Amino acid sequence: MWSGFIVASFVFIAILCVPGFLVFKAIGMRSDWSLCCSPLLGISLLAIAGQLLSLLHISSSPLIIFILLILVPAVILLVMNRGARSRVISLPQIPALAIVLSLALGVALGYNLFVSRLDAPDAIFQAYDVTQHLNLIRSMADSGNFTSLGVSPYLAHADQAINPFYVPGFYPAAWHVLCALVVQITGVSVPVAINASMFVFSCLIYPLALLPLLSNLFDGNKTHLVCGAIVALSFVSFPWALMTFGPVYPNLAGLAVAPIAAALFMVITSSKVAGVSTRVKTGAALLVCIAGLALLHPNTIFTCAVLLAPYCVTRIWETCRMRSVSIPRTVCACLGFIAFCLLAWYACYKLPFMQGTVTHVWPPYLRLWQALVNIATQIYTMGFYTEMAAQLLVAVLVIIGIIKALHTKNLRWLPVSYALACFIFIAAATRQDEFKQLVAGFWYTDTMRIAAMATIIATPLAALGLAWVFHALLSVVRCYNRKIGRETHAAKIAALGTGVFLLVNFMPEFNLPGMHTTYSDEVKREYQNVELRDWPKNVHTTFGDYRALASDTYSYDMPLSGVEETLIGKVKEIVPSGDLVINDPMDGSFLTYGTDGIRVYYRDFVGYGLENETAASRIIRTKLCDYASDPEVQQAVQEIDAEYVLVLSQSKSDISFIDLREDYKPDEFAGISSITKDTPGFTCVLQAGSMMLYRIDR
Repeated sequence: MWSGFIVASFVFIAILCVPGFLVFKAIGMRSDWSLCCSPLLGISLLAIAGQLLSLLHISSSPLIIFILLILVPAVILLVMNRGARSRVISLPQIPALAIVLSLALGVALGYNLFVSRLDAPDAIFQAYDVTQHLNLIRSMADSGNFTSLGVSPYLAHADQAINPFYVPGFYPAAWHVLCALVVQITGVSVPVAINASMFVFSCLIYPLALLPLLSNLFDGNKTHLVCGAIVALSFVSFPWALMTFGPVYPNLAGLAVAPIAAALFMVITSSKVAGVSTRVKTGAALLVCIAGLALLHPNTIFTCAVLLAPYCVTRIWETCRMRSVSIPRTVCACLGFIAFCLLAWYACYKLPFMQGTVTHVWPPYLRLWQALVNIATQIYTMGFYTEMAAQLLVAVLVIIGIIKALHTKNLRWLPVSYALACFIFIAAATRQDEFKQLVAGFWYTDTMRIAAMATIIATPLAALGLAWVFHALLSVVRCYNRKIGRETHAAKIAALGTGVFLLVNFMPEFNLPGMHTTYSDEVKREYQNVELRDWPKNVHTTFGDYRALASDTYSYDMPLSGVEETLIGKVKEIVPSGDLVINDPMDGSFLTYGTDGIRVYYRDFVGYGLENETAASRIIRTKLCDYASDPEVQQAVQEIDAEYVLVLSQSKSDISFIDLREDYKPDEFAGISSITKDTPGFTCVLQAGSMMLYRIDR
C-alpha cells in the first residue's frame, strides 16, 4: 500500500508541474522560474478545464485531461519556439542549490514529521470537514464530473437519482478535482490520495513556491535564497500545525501555492521587467492563477492582498518619485490606494456569497499581552488549539530579519505586511465584535489559518535573519583564522551552521539526566502498557510536541475504529460493486463511501428533516424496520434500488466529531438502527459483535 502512496505522490507532482512548466516556458520564462511557479498554474488549468468539461457535459478522464493539459501546452511551446527562440523574460536567478535543498529537506522532513506518523498510508483525519472531502473526491472520481458548481457527493448519474437532498451547491473544489484525477489514474483509495497530496503540497510544493517570491525580494541573492530554503519548513505554524488542526486540506493547498501568485504580481509590477508583451503574457498567466487560487480557497486571495498591499504602496511611491511627482501628490496617491484597498475589502465583506464565511465566529481566547507573547515566540495559537513549546530559535531569526529589512530600502514594506497579518491575528484572538469579523472574517476568524498567513510572510524575514547570522559567524571565523594563519572554508561553515540549526529546531523531546519526572497515577494508568522510553519527557521541544500530536491525529478512533474498518473491508468483498447500501450515518458509516468506495445511501450526518430532503429518504430513515409489512417503505426502497443495510457500532459516537456541533441525533435514523437479525425482511450476511450487514429480502 505504501507503493501506492509513492506512485500517487509522483502523479501529483506530474499533474501540478508539467502543464504549468510548459506554459511558462512558452511565454518565455526561464526553467528555474517555470519549475517553481508551475504548481499553481497547473492546478488552475486543471480546475478550469474540469469545469468547462462539466458545463459541456463531457466526463473528465485521464486521457482527456492529458490531451488538454499536456499535449496542447506542448504544441504551443513548440510553435512559439519554432525558428527563433522566444525572448526570455529577465528575472532574478533562483539558484539550483536552493531548489535541490528545498526538495531534499522537504522529503526528509516530510517523512519524519508526517509520513512516519501515519499508521498506514490510508489513515484518515477523523474530524468535521473530512466528510465533505472524502465523499466529494470519490464522487468526482466515479463520475468524471470535475465541477465546483453543483457540488455534491452524489455526482454519478446513478447517484443523482437517489440523492436524499434536492439541491447541490457551489463549493471551491480545485483540490478535490486534483485528488479525484489522481484516484482515476492510480486506482489508490481516496485517503491515500489525500495523504499523498498533503505530503506533496506541504513538503515539496510549498518550499518551491517560496523561491520565486524570495528571488524577487532578494534580487536573486544566492545566500538569501539558500537560507530561505532552509527555513521554509522550519515554522510549526505552517504547514505542520495546519495538518493536525483539522482536515482543511484545500485551504492548506491554497496557502502553499499563494506565494507564486505574489511573485508573479511582483514580476508584472517590477520596474526591472521590460516590454509590454512580457507583462501581458505574465498577467494572463496570473489571471488564470488567481482563478485557481479562488477555486482552492478564497481566503488565499486575501492572504496575497495582505502581503502585497504595503508593497504596492512602496511601488506607487517609487514610481511617482522617479517621475518627479511632488511629495504631496505622491502622498495623496499612496493614501488614495490605501483608501481603495479598504473600500474593496469592505465591499468583499458585504458580498452575499461571502456571508457564510465572514460571519463565522470563533470565540476570543487571548488577552492582548498573551497574543503578543504568542506572536513573539512563533506559537501563535497557544491557548486555542494545543500547547507546543515555544519556537525561540526561529523567533530570534524573525526579529533579526525585521531589523535587517527595516534597514534595507527595498524591503521596508515587508515588516509592515507581517505587522498587518499579526494585527489580523490579534483581532481574531482577542475581540468579539463586528470589527473582528470585518478584519478576520475572510479566514472564518480562525486563528490557525491566520497564523499560517503570518508564518508565510515571516519566512522571508527568517531567511534574512539566518543570512545575517551566517555572515556574522563567517566574519568571526575569518577574523580568528587570520590570527592563526588558517584558511576559512565558507561552505563548511555554512554546512555546519545548517546542521546545527536543523538539529536544534527539529529536536525531539528528551529527558534531561538529573531531572527526574514524578508521574501522576493518571499518567501511570494511561501508559502502563507502553515502554518506559515512550513515556512523557521532562524537556519539551516544539517539534517533539508536534510529532506526538501528529501520531494521535492520524489514527482510527471515533466514529470509525480499527475494528469497524476491518469489518468494512469484508463488506466491500461481499457487496457487489454498484449495489446501494442503506446505512445509519450516525454510526460513522457515512465515511465508507469516501474511504472504501462502498455505495452507501447516506453520505453525511447533517441536514436531515429539512425541506429539501426527499420523501423516500424520510421514509427510509424512520421506518425501514417496517419494510416487510409497510408498502410505503417497500416503494421507497424500490425507488432507490437498495440491496443491503449496514449497521455499525454507535458506541462512543456521541463523543466523536459527529457531535462537535451538537449534530448527533440517532433518533432520526431509528428505522435503520433498530433492525436486528430477527427483523422480518432482512437476512444477516455478515456479523461482528453488534455490527451487521443485512441483505434486503425481495
